[in-house]
Amino acid sequence: MKNLIKSTSAHKPSHLIVFGGTSGLGLALALHHQVLGWQVSVVGHSVEKIAHINSQHPDIVTHCCDLTDSAQTQTLVDNLSDISFQRVIYSAGSYTNERIHHLSQADSDKILTINLQAFEQVFRWASEQMKRQSQLLDMDKNSRLSIICIASIAGTMEYPYASLYAKSKRAMIATASAYRAALAPYHIQVNCIASGYIDTQALRDLNDGDASHKPFIINTQTAVKHVMQAIDDDVELAVFPRSMRYITRALNHLPKPVLNWILRSKLDKTT
Repeated sequence: MKNLIKSTSAHKPSHLIVFGGTSGLGLALALHHQVLGWQVSVVGHSVEKIAHINSQHPDIVTHCCDLTDSAQTQTLVDNLSDISFQRVIYSAGSYTNERIHHLSQADSDKILTINLQAFEQVFRWASEQMKRQSQLLDMDKNSRLSIICIASIAGTMEYPYASLYAKSKRAMIATASAYRAALAPYHIQVNCIASGYIDTQALRDLNDGDASHKPFIINTQTAVKHVMQAIDDDVELAVFPRSMRYITRALNHLPKPVLNWILRSKLDKTT
C-alpha cells in the first residue's frame, strides 16, 4: 500500500489513531492497520468494549473518552499531542431513525455533538498537529500524513426531508473537502468515506438483531477494502457500494419535490 510507511529496524512503525475505534468499521480498520504493521491507538466511550480490546488485542493502545463532552475530548487530544502519528480516522457516529422515532432533546444533542461538533474539534486538532509534523518530515509519496472521516451516503443527498443525521453527515463531507483544500500545501491527505449500509452490530441492534433487509448491505471486511482502496487512491469522497452510488446520483437529479415524495413514501415504512 503506497500510504503505508514501511517499518524497518531503523524506523518506528507508522501510528494510527481511530476515534470511534472500539467497534464496527472503526475497530475493523484499526485491526487491519495493525496487520499491516501500524502502531494503533483507539478511542471509545464504552468501558466494556475497551476492556475487551485490552484483553484480545493488548498491542492496541486504548483511550476512554466521551466525545459528547468537549472538555474531556480536549483533554484527550492535548495528551495525544505529545506523541507522533501519521494517520487519524474519525469513525465515531450517532444515529437515531427519525422517520420512526421522535427526535428527543438528548438524541438531537448527541447526533449534533458526535457527528459534527466533536468531529470538527478532532479534525482541527489533527490538522494542526500534522501541519507541525509536515515541517519536520522529508515528505514523499510513501510517507504522506492523512486524516480520514467516516460520513454516510445519506450525506450525499440534498433534499428538504433530510434528517439531522443526514444533514450532519453532509456538513462533515463539506468540512472534509475544505480541510483537503487547506492542507494540500502541507502535503497532508484528507479523505471522506460515504458508505451505504454496513452490517455492523450497531446496525443490527437498530433493526431487532437483523439488518439483512437493508438494500445493498455489505459486510465489514468488504467495507474495509473499499476504505483502504480510497485512501490508497487518495479519493476525496469515496461513495460505495457502487450500486448505491449510482442510485443516489440518479436521485439527486430529480426535482426536489419528487425526491421528497419518494423518500417519504418509500423509506417511512416501519415494517
